[in-house]
Amino acid sequence: MPGRPDLIRMRCVGLRWMIAAAVLSLPAGCRLPGRGGPTSKSLAASRQLSQHGIAAAEQGQHEQAEALLAKAVKTCPNDPEARRHYAEALWRRGAQRASIQQLEEAAQLAPDDAMLRVRLAEMHLAAGQMERARQKAEEALDLNPRLPGAWVIRGRVMHAAGHHEQALADYHRCLVYAADNRNVLLSVAELYLQLDRPQAALATLQTLSEAFSPGEEPQEVLYLTGLACTALGRHRDGAECFAAAADRGRATPDVFYRLGEAEWFAGRPAEAAAAAQHALAIQPEHQPSRELLKRIELARLPGASPQR
Repeated sequence: MPGRPDLIRMRCVGLRWMIAAAVLSLPAGCRLPGRGGPTSKSLAASRQLSQHGIAAAEQGQHEQAEALLAKAVKTCPNDPEARRHYAEALWRRGAQRASIQQLEEAAQLAPDDAMLRVRLAEMHLAAGQMERARQKAEEALDLNPRLPGAWVIRGRVMHAAGHHEQALADYHRCLVYAADNRNVLLSVAELYLQLDRPQAALATLQTLSEAFSPGEEPQEVLYLTGLACTALGRHRDGAECFAAAADRGRATPDVFYRLGEAEWFAGRPAEAAAAAQHALAIQPEHQPSRELLKRIELARLPGASPQR
């Protein structure tokens, strides 16, 4: 029977064989840190190429950046970081399919990377691949349910599919972790209006407006606030919001039409007519504005009663 020193020696030899077997079972070409040994030369070279590629992209040298990152992937195909950066370079050029393919392969190499899946979901969403976007968002949430980006993407998919209540729930989950996300607050307000809940929409828009300095609110925020006010019967407040929206950037015919409609219901037909004429000056065939002008003209006829 072997003595204790011999037994220890036998166990050490056995352990060395197990480590060697694990190393040999790894994919050939390069070895990632913490996955079977020290960083290999190919991985180190890949990471260096990636750094040069990122630096080139930051300097606006996008063709050179893409070439360097492509070489990084070729040098160490098993490095998810190289594929991630290469995917972004391809995406910047508009090569959506190739970009998504690179990121899908990166995701397979990094099964625990939730943020990588969020980015994949964003790409699928931008490419109009709604079901894939939802799948990747849910994969990310399985790994980390506290990721606001994943909740946003699933909310957008649900919103586009007409599942408004589910979209609203997903947006609210996002706001639990990112309460100041302006785009999500705007989407929540839009959903409340679609669900005929103008009071909730107005409260959301007031919260959103507080994120801007007075007079700096975006046109869309002012426009949606006008819609919420008029839905609540507050037509003068709505007219003020639509007028501010019309002054904030390039106004569409719809902004002027909504302004005219609010002025009409507020009992100011001259202002209503002027707003409708502004809309028709932009788009002569804008039918809602034509109909509004017709209502105003009919109301001005002798003996006519106000038509609102």
